[in-house]
Amino acid sequence: MSRRWCVDLGDCVELLAAPLADSVDAIVTDPPYGLSPDGKARTWDDIEIGKARGGFMGKAWDAAVPGVTWARACYRVLKPGGHLVAFGGQRTIHRLTTSLEDAGFSIRELFGWLNWQGFPKSLDASKALDAHHGAEREVLSERPAFGIGQTGAAYGGHSPGATAKVTAPATEDARTWEGWGTALKPCLEPAIIVRKPLAGTVAENLLEWGTGALNIDGCRYAYGDEAWPGPQGEWVTGGQESYGGAIYGSASVSGPDKTEHALGRWPANIYACPKASRSEREAGCEGLPGRTPAAVEAQGGAGKAGLNSPRAGAGRTAESVRNHHPTVKPVKLMQWLCRLVTPPGGLVLDPFTGSGTTGIAALREGFDFHGMERDPEYREIARARIRGDAPLFNREVLR
Repeated sequence: MSRRWCVDLGDCVELLAAPLADSVDAIVTDPPYGLSPDGKARTWDDIEIGKARGGFMGKAWDAAVPGVTWARACYRVLKPGGHLVAFGGQRTIHRLTTSLEDAGFSIRELFGWLNWQGFPKSLDASKALDAHHGAEREVLSERPAFGIGQTGAAYGGHSPGATAKVTAPATEDARTWEGWGTALKPCLEPAIIVRKPLAGTVAENLLEWGTGALNIDGCRYAYGDEAWPGPQGEWVTGGQESYGGAIYGSASVSGPDKTEHALGRWPANIYACPKASRSEREAGCEGLPGRTPAAVEAQGGAGKAGLNSPRAGAGRTAESVRNHHPTVKPVKLMQWLCRLVTPPGGLVLDPFTGSGTTGIAALREGFDFHGMERDPEYREIARARIRGDAPLFNREVLR
């Protein structure tokens, strides 16, 4: 069956006024995380400069999270019972969640994408104390700088072959706090899953609108699927599984053994997969001009320092990139989320299309897709990636 898609250019709050009320089956999106320079979590509605301050990697659009005005616009277009999935920063998702709740949504799940690849941006407390006292630390040895992998790629500001000095505390205060820091390794990116209130019961809403439920069987983890990082033990009686001598509740809700659940484990509120590879990010962009980090910086983008940020994902250190969007989610992850919350043949809306990952995911799953993107260059990247991935029976609707 032919599927249709489009990516509109413009501010999503303004564009969301156009679709008919109660016309969208699901919203799956990756909004700005609101990583403001001063560390305070704000929404677009809190302060007028919410969309103008420099945020993550110097991007003005990422200085504040979408507020209740945006959430109400999403609420209007979603069908009763329709789900909205929105990613957020660990320090700012509470603002996004509050905005959605204030708009009338019901909070259903807190979801976590596990990727294990985050870089710990921690201040060494011992070194900070020596610096405070003006004490010089003795250099004991040198080792390869953290983040330099087998490929020799630059990371965290280091060049291939760079080394880091191993030093000894110089003061008593520094010795006291040796081994202490200020941050954990970030391995999880959270998302909030909310639902527009039902029109009646779940059964009545499904019959009237086709929304309100989650696709459990369609999103089960196949046995051995690394998307489920939990116990992979042997099944025992009572619908449980054994792992290392401990007994865990299984995906079963109706029977005692594994053969009754051939599709796999019950989906959980986590999904583990790596960040998007460089080849995935660049697929479909062959006809777009390449950029160096210096060129990105000259045009007001992230620059080399930003591209080296761990949130930027794979490909951040390339000499030239065509997809220069800084935060590309993996298609596999977005497919799973689209499939989870969208009814068969439904319409997925993404108000923050970015480089088009949700569009690719929605079309692969057999859904129509409506994207919105305010940055003209990101919009062209998104259209190129979707065109390059979509089968011939997926038709772009020009607007």
